[in-house]
Amino acid sequence: MKTSIPIVVSALLVATPLLANEEADDQAKARENFQQADSDSDGRLTPAEFRNFIDANAEDGLGRAGMVRRFGAYGTAFERVDKNEDGVVTALELAAARRN
Repeated sequence: MKTSIPIVVSALLVATPLLANEEADDQAKARENFQQADSDSDGRLTPAEFRNFIDANAEDGLGRAGMVRRFGAYGTAFERVDKNEDGVVTALELAAARRN
């Protein structure tokens, strides 16, 4: 039993930076997908642009995008992210939704 604890701790220490790197890579890819989906480059996603963003994220295996696409729940996802109900989704709203 004593030898397994150091092994577990070592595995966690090795895995933690790898997970952090993976998360940073995912965030960078999501930012890139946002910019590509934002066809008018106004920093906000309309429902149509949001759908493209979700589809790109699903292709990249990011977050819950695959589930949203699978169930065709684009409208529901959009409404949940668009907290101020102004009809567009910003990067700040996406970041807040990601934390929840």
